[in-house]
Amino acid sequence: MNLLVFREGRQPVSGSALKTALVQQLRNCTLEQALPALLRAGEAECAVADADASSATALLSDITDALAIALVSGAILPAIPSLLSELQSISFPENLNVSTPEGFAYYALHPLAFADVLEKLTPLPAQAVVVGIRSIGTTLSAVLTATLRMRGCRTERFSVRPVGHPYDRFTEFLPEQIAFVNRGVSCRADFFIVDEGPGISGSSFLSVAEALLRNGVARQNITLICSYEPHVEMLRATNAPERWRQFRCVPAISKPRLPAGTQAEISGGQWRRYFIRDESGWPATWLNFERMKYLSSDTAGPRLFKFLGYGHYGQIVLEREAAVAAAGFGPSPKIEPDGFASYPFISGRPMLAEDLSESGLARMAAYCAFRVQTCRTESADLNALQQMAEHNLAELRFDMPVRLQVERPAIVDGRMQPHEWLLTPDGQMLKTDSGSHGDDHFFPGATDIAWDLAGAIVEWWMNEAEAAAFLKMYHCASGDDARNRIADFITAYTIFRCAWCMMAANALPGTEEQARLEQAAASYGAALTDRVIRDRADIMGGGGL
Repeated sequence: MNLLVFREGRQPVSGSALKTALVQQLRNCTLEQALPALLRAGEAECAVADADASSATALLSDITDALAIALVSGAILPAIPSLLSELQSISFPENLNVSTPEGFAYYALHPLAFADVLEKLTPLPAQAVVVGIRSIGTTLSAVLTATLRMRGCRTERFSVRPVGHPYDRFTEFLPEQIAFVNRGVSCRADFFIVDEGPGISGSSFLSVAEALLRNGVARQNITLICSYEPHVEMLRATNAPERWRQFRCVPAISKPRLPAGTQAEISGGQWRRYFIRDESGWPATWLNFERMKYLSSDTAGPRLFKFLGYGHYGQIVLEREAAVAAAGFGPSPKIEPDGFASYPFISGRPMLAEDLSESGLARMAAYCAFRVQTCRTESADLNALQQMAEHNLAELRFDMPVRLQVERPAIVDGRMQPHEWLLTPDGQMLKTDSGSHGDDHFFPGATDIAWDLAGAIVEWWMNEAEAAAFLKMYHCASGDDARNRIADFITAYTIFRCAWCMMAANALPGTEEQARLEQAAASYGAALTDRVIRDRADIMGGGGL
């Protein structure tokens, strides 16, 4: 299915701000901070390499390598202070782009998994060339290179950015990269291509491997290293299965690194067994993309553990959730090792749409008003969101206009479904999972708060009177009258959720989850087909709801 649910992860950043963040990280670089510093350095190296700033890229490569050695060896290198001094004396290009590395930010992929993979690569070569696929492959290539060097293998590395259509990427090496390859060929080195992937298509990996072939590398000397065992038959690049099987592939799978006290894993939808007794009422979920979650073994004070992200990727999520807790809207997170946070186990149950009441409307309105104030952003570019809505409406044969406008930009919650709210025994309504979904690799990203208002209206099946009351309560709490833009956000939200469920169902064939997701997709589709959205707009009048 040609549907849009994943958004482009690249975003513009100030080069001076990126440099400042890395300098601060290196100044405080203890062994405990080696991983966060490595992630910063790899991010900066990738951004500067994409901008073709060769001198800065070379220095950042040295910094990333030094931090990778520190992480792998467990000892901070004496060279880091001198590298910091060099860093302070150079300038970065001011207009850069960074991409969030999904494995580090969402899926608990620890860089050391690409050190552990060497156990599967015996016997080790005497010489090697490591090619990282940007973005995350930059950092992962540094870790593999550090480990190879520590094992006595003479190793060079560089990174590439394949270009073109996601299903048909192409890689062409720069002259200095060809020199790396030629040196490797002349000494019969092994070549390792490193990325989290291979994703849906596999075309990035394949484009790099085939670029090596064009430059004289023997096929048997090329190894693809990814973070999981790929489903080769499902790769969507042209002739992908046939092309992929021509190369050796080694997955860097390792046990997750967990904080002390974790016991029962409740990832992949298993949390529903603990919190929703009636299986027929389980909400549909895309199992592959859930964050890692565990329950604790502490019976005196049980806690729920959730992966937020390594380094600064998790820090920003923690700060959002801490702000939500401080305002009384959710449970208070406690920072844990290995990118996790833990939360007190609160008595209560996930809510249902039939629990909706006037007090519930007021609570959600107050939460949205709080969210737009506390999580506001300078701006939000709605072009990608507009394109997503138009594209998915056309693909699914819905003749329905949509025109999004932004008045109150924010990092929205993104998950306003009833089961995302916990009803405590004393009647308190608490928001769970509030930190990440509005700004992960799915839509919407930074957008107008109307996305969450629309989500609440759609997911709680509000009738006309309830929706009008909800928007009025939000207006009173925030000063923002969203009626003139809510209808289009309801359309955009509904078509996104319909497409999301269809894509998820397609990814889980033959499972019970497929049926739940298909049913959910049909429900969202029915809301559009039956013109519920337009009916509500007419009832509100003046283009309101």
